[in-house]
Amino acid sequence: MISTPSLHPFFSHFPGAMFAAGCVLLYLGKKNNKPVLYGAASLNFTFGLLATVLAGLTGMLASDLGLRQVSEVEGHQGYAFAMLLTYVAGTVFSYTQKFSQGAKWVYAGNFFLLVMTYYSGYLLVFRSAG
Repeated sequence: MISTPSLHPFFSHFPGAMFAAGCVLLYLGKKNNKPVLYGAASLNFTFGLLATVLAGLTGMLASDLGLRQVSEVEGHQGYAFAMLLTYVAGTVFSYTQKFSQGAKWVYAGNFFLLVMTYYSGYLLVFRSAG
């Protein structure tokens, strides 16, 4: 049966894949001087942002079901919200100023927060106190 707790893992694995694919496409577009790849990278970032929003919503709904203590989930939610903000900024940068110094910092921050969000989710699922 499809429920909110089972939908969250489905959506939450797309942002990392879409972000990695977007970064690879930006690199290949610059290396091979193919501007069409920039559009593909921006599209990947956009779909990753959509998946991030859906993962956040399903995660909040799963949290509201009370399957875990609020104190266990708060750290993961904090990383996820911060990642959402950097994902929005990275997506906007991918359309406007792809290779500016600020964009590179946002991409790096987004990568760091992606790793931290995934790691805290891993700890929540496989190393929980319950």
